[in-house]
Amino acid sequence: MSLALISLVIAFAAAGWLLFRLAGNREASGERPMTVMKLVVWLALSAALLAAKLWPLAFMVLIAAGGVTAIEAWRARAGPSDVSDAPPSPPARRMSEEEALSVLGLKTGAGAEDVRAAHRRLISQLHPDKGGTDYLAAKINEARDYLLNKFDG
Repeated sequence: MSLALISLVIAFAAAGWLLFRLAGNREASGERPMTVMKLVVWLALSAALLAAKLWPLAFMVLIAAGGVTAIEAWRARAGPSDVSDAPPSPPARRMSEEEALSVLGLKTGAGAEDVRAAHRRLISQLHPDKGGTDYLAAKINEARDYLLNKFDG
């Protein structure tokens, strides 16, 4: 018997065994059957490549299958919080009057019109649409709101 025929027999036996286990396990979650099916496909592809005497390519397919399976297992264990690209939000704290005046570049005793003018000037330069950041725009808006609320109430 040639190596190609042996590899085909082993691959089909393994695929049949995996499919039999999958059919017998009715309580499996949605992720496990897909993993088993991927494994069956990888084994069948490797066996076909070995049968065609393309053993270097079959070896690369098996290595790639192991890598993909490892990455999927890691992502499944990591959970959504570990994979998220969003930066953590800073703890919320109330802005002080000194900080609000400093952000807008104003001195103590500035009026409501001074606050609006300083806000308009800064936000026109540091708005996210103009190349600024969301954080800077939020700080400028927070300083304006704090100072204007102080005048209103």
